[in-house]
Amino acid sequence: MLAVVAAAAAFIAVTTVFAWASGLVRNPVEARLDRLSPRQTRRTLDAPFSDRVFVPVLDGMVRAFISILPHRLVARVDRQLLAAGSPMSPLAFFTIVLLGSICFPAAAAFLLANARGELDLVSLLIVGWIGAAGVMLPFLWLARRARIRRQDIWKRLADAFDMVTVCVEAGLGLDAALRQVAGKAKGPLAEEVALTLREVAMGRPRREALEALAHRVDIPEMTTFVNAVIQAEQLGTSLGRVLRSQSYGLRTQRRQRAEEIANQAPVKMVFPLVVFMMPTFFIVTLGPIGIHVINFVSE
Repeated sequence: MLAVVAAAAAFIAVTTVFAWASGLVRNPVEARLDRLSPRQTRRTLDAPFSDRVFVPVLDGMVRAFISILPHRLVARVDRQLLAAGSPMSPLAFFTIVLLGSICFPAAAAFLLANARGELDLVSLLIVGWIGAAGVMLPFLWLARRARIRRQDIWKRLADAFDMVTVCVEAGLGLDAALRQVAGKAKGPLAEEVALTLREVAMGRPRREALEALAHRVDIPEMTTFVNAVIQAEQLGTSLGRVLRSQSYGLRTQRRQRAEEIANQAPVKMVFPLVVFMMPTFFIVTLGPIGIHVINFVSE
């Protein structure tokens, strides 16, 4: 009976995954028309079965799952998605979390039931650990992607600030200086600056666009830079002087961070030396002596 239940759960989970994936792969034109159409005429009888049954059921399950989660967790995931470059929507991320929490334990229970014939206490513990891994893996992936993207942006901030400072002191405006950064720099920082310039060109106030940039990047140095620029524009102080002080402070922080990492290197090298180098050293130095002692005792 347990094997049958596990097989049914695995079948339902895999079918739901394929139906959800088939709902994601759609023509962009059809997807946009579907969003613009009235809600009551979105899904008709001519739509695929997955769009009419599985996708709405899965969407309702995910929304109900999100509603019972803590608001702080949902807000933190939303912020991490922004810091990671918005690879997906929060609804899609929690869909992956929900499917992982169902598919992984169901597949493990099915395999263990076929291998052992029944699910004992050890098997249930294994299924529980695999279910926890299915829940945690998307969060770990998201945190790692956001961290790598933040580090990439932080490494390029000093050069970008220097370019903005030089352009502003040469007589360009702030928007033109940021356009130079977006055009000549590479990586996620150039993408975020280009997005900010597009928002300003579409009519969004520059202050709001810069605050949105700091919120998306989620780096303290960028937040300080944005606040300094907004304060300089409000008070009428020299923008070039403010930018130069921000660039100098960022370079100082980067040098201090490099020194801190360099000071941590000897401590981090102790464990590899003890585990890998010392046994080899003892084998090379004490090995011949041990061989002579064994030969002497055996004689």
